[in-house]
Amino acid sequence: MSSTKTGNTWSFGMKAHVGVDAQSGTVHSLETSTAKVHDSRIRDKVLHGEESSV
Repeated sequence: MSSTKTGNTWSFGMKAHVGVDAQSGTVHSLETSTAKVHDSRIRDKVLHGEESSV
């Protein structure tokens, strides 16, 4: 685990990045990261190419 500061707020821990099918609600991908990894660095790992919106 790690910590990061955003503005004046400190965050410590882990994040779960979940890809979910919009129609069925089924989870199709899951990635975890430390708190300091920006969400944009994980985006391509949870998208599978058939999304019509993000």
